[in-house]
Amino acid sequence: MPLLDFKEIPEAHKGHGKQDTFELFARDFFEMLGYRILRGPGRGADGGCDLIIEETRSGIAGTTKVKWLVSCKHKAHSGQSVSKTDEAEVRDSVESNECHGFVGFYSTLPSSGLIDKVESIASISHQFFDSSKIEQVLLSTRNGRGLAQRYFPLSYERWLAENPTKAQIFSGTNGLRCANCGEDISEGRKGIVVSWEKFRDLEDGSRERHVKDFYWCCRGECDRHLKPRFSEPEYIDKWEDIHDLRIPTIYIRWVIGLLNHIYSDYQYSPQAFEAQKEMLLELFPYVSRNLTMKEVERISVLGAIPACLGGLDYGDA
Repeated sequence: MPLLDFKEIPEAHKGHGKQDTFELFARDFFEMLGYRILRGPGRGADGGCDLIIEETRSGIAGTTKVKWLVSCKHKAHSGQSVSKTDEAEVRDSVESNECHGFVGFYSTLPSSGLIDKVESIASISHQFFDSSKIEQVLLSTRNGRGLAQRYFPLSYERWLAENPTKAQIFSGTNGLRCANCGEDISEGRKGIVVSWEKFRDLEDGSRERHVKDFYWCCRGECDRHLKPRFSEPEYIDKWEDIHDLRIPTIYIRWVIGLLNHIYSDYQYSPQAFEAQKEMLLELFPYVSRNLTMKEVERISVLGAIPACLGGLDYGDA
């Protein structure tokens, strides 16, 4: 399913003052990729040339400059593919504009007939950017996402809600580095946090709880390697996925749990308490956002709502 709705860009053949938007988007897209814009969009007959861009290639023998003729076709509103009749004179347009290659920049797809037609022209190079390839390029880099936000504001807002990024809140943080191998496991799915605790029933009927150690590491081999170092009689290890702790509701459950422990009969060693604070600070930029639908489903599986938030609607979290 497409993530960006190209129909957010106004139609190209209606005189509403925004008919040049798709060509302007193409210009900004190629400029973002590092091409030099030799000729920008303009109204009127263009002879099959909407843009001329220049690519600089560096190699052992030196630098080579390649000029590309760009043809923009915005058919998202009709949903039709770009046919070979839409690109009537590809070779003549490329050669008359003294270019080396042809680029089809389309909000839908090139038809198989058009692809065959362009591929049969041996004298020129060619590239096609269809809606899927454009979307992939835009959403894979920070600059691309900025361009997507500008030209596809509604689609980008929906995409961002389901693909949250780390909030820029703190500077100079080190991430959560595995206590065994040193890899940063803040963003991956293989990290866990581990606490070593013991419980002792006292004569008065109360229970004493002590948290000796707290750290984070990679699941599997690193976890197994660290266990002998921290294991002691009467202490047991408890763990939780770091990726789950990045879910806002799971995060606040942990915070409420820590506060409840401090208020009750838990005792923390200085190391364990300081490590928990460091973890909460490192993970906070990941949770200061809305929940994704997958996270809502995950919360349901984990039964993660703290008692103090029992009446909270997931949709408002």
